[in-house]
Amino acid sequence: MTDPVAWRAEVDGTVIRLAAADGTVFAGCGPQIYAFDAATGAELWRIDTGTPGPFRAAEGVVYATGGGHVRAVDARTGEEHWRFRGAIPVRPAVGGGRVCVIGDSPRWGRTLHVLNARNGAEKWRMEADPKLSAPACDGDLIYVGCADGALLALRARNGRERWRIEPDQWHPDWPERGGGIEPLGLAGGTLLVAGLPHDPPPLGFVAAVDTRTGRELWQQPAGYDPGEGRPDEGDPPAALVPGGVCVTEPGLLTYLAGESGLATRFRCTEQTRCSPPVMIGGLVCAGTAGQLIEAFDAVTGRREWVVKDVQRPPASGPPPLVAVHGRLVVGGHRRVYQIDPRTGAAYPSSAL
Repeated sequence: MTDPVAWRAEVDGTVIRLAAADGTVFAGCGPQIYAFDAATGAELWRIDTGTPGPFRAAEGVVYATGGGHVRAVDARTGEEHWRFRGAIPVRPAVGGGRVCVIGDSPRWGRTLHVLNARNGAEKWRMEADPKLSAPACDGDLIYVGCADGALLALRARNGRERWRIEPDQWHPDWPERGGGIEPLGLAGGTLLVAGLPHDPPPLGFVAAVDTRTGRELWQQPAGYDPGEGRPDEGDPPAALVPGGVCVTEPGLLTYLAGESGLATRFRCTEQTRCSPPVMIGGLVCAGTAGQLIEAFDAVTGRREWVVKDVQRPPASGPPPLVAVHGRLVVGGHRRVYQIDPRTGAAYPSSAL
């Protein structure tokens, strides 16, 4: 494979989220989503969703929320295949030919909508009194957390409950002091979730749950800062990385091994919010709300380098990152660009 060229791409505004899939980098910038060739930086397409919202790229399609809809957009061409009205800006889940989105309930709480991935037709829905988190899906089961602390596993085919974890199973004090449960992602037969406390840490946690039985495999105290829930603030600061999951709270990144829950912590230069972390070349990297991009040795926790995204407005939130073709791609102000993960330097500087 030919080594990809170093590139910089221009956008209108400040990038608030990034994703990469199948050789394409997707950048969310206000209400617009851009698609760039990951090897050359050439712009492939752009769409306007009306308002900024999370999106997910899967199986050759980008499922984008915003403007009260979820849109299914061809990842190669940008052509819209279908749209479903009634989705709020919460990241969709995709699996088994289904798309799972969250919408407002006509009366209260939230509604889980399960759609046909081919045409956007609704297969079934579930209304809930408490607010629902962003779902996860492995094709057979759909997992959704509730604001009251419960975690549900529903059969993807018909919505019937497979198992449930009640709030007091996380911690005896969780019904009184705890908050919502949020799925972070799936790793094999394990579901990783975060508990968001009403009270400050150490009550907050990350846990691993067996997807078939609902049995908790391990639980580790860990802070987790999902932000204020505004769709223009970026995605929740957690990411599945090789061998586990990495979560952040202001000034601190925590890597948790998927099998054991063993924690490695990385302390940032400033106690500010962080972007979803990225692992590349033995490093754990994240952007901070102080306009910094920091890299830590994934084994020792030692800080390797710190650089500043000098053009990013201070109030715009952390710069999002994504790893592709062995390079670290940064979402900046009016640009998407690359840096060398070994040093943090522009790669090469002439490209910027």
